[in-house]
Amino acid sequence: MKTGRNDPCSCGSGLKFKKCCYLDPLKQDEINRPNVFSPKSRQIKHDPSIPIKIYKLKVVLTGMGYEDIENEVSRTFEVTGKNTLYHFHQAIQHAFNWDNDHLFGFYFGELFDREDEYSGDPMGGRLSLRGGIGIQPKSAEATEIRDLTLTESSSFFYMFDFGDQLVHTVEVEEIRDKNDTDNIAPTLVDKVGIAPSQYGYDD
Repeated sequence: MKTGRNDPCSCGSGLKFKKCCYLDPLKQDEINRPNVFSPKSRQIKHDPSIPIKIYKLKVVLTGMGYEDIENEVSRTFEVTGKNTLYHFHQAIQHAFNWDNDHLFGFYFGELFDREDEYSGDPMGGRLSLRGGIGIQPKSAEATEIRDLTLTESSSFFYMFDFGDQLVHTVEVEEIRDKNDTDNIAPTLVDKVGIAPSQYGYDD
């Protein structure tokens, strides 16, 4: 749900939205983005004056099909709030040495819960259910990290390859303000364990 023209502007000016950030297309977009993309349409607002954040996200491989992963295999990244979920997907693919040749999805509730699914194809294209029937998954390529309701110590799921089901848990370890020395692109900052072959230990 977008901010109404007569609603108080979320930047804190005390003015109505139509007499404040509504007049600036960039600020208007900053305020309304999360209400378009946030899980289950939970209404949150961007304050254009708030600095862009850095999110430290630990991705832990937990299962491959019917096999659980016994020893820790993880990769930890720092991403900016303006990186999209597709950017994050690409970084995960590179860090785990996956081939980026299958569909993928991020889930902010239960696995396969369409209401909280952000997915895409290898090129970032949006997935859609046949005939447009049912809840359509949201676009990972169109959703920025800052559009989500992430908090420190929260977690969500990342699945690559809906057939073989490479399942990962993503843990939010830290959220801080971005500084001038931070990279714009997702950055690998830690790795634990050797990632198995994409098609299993016995491939």
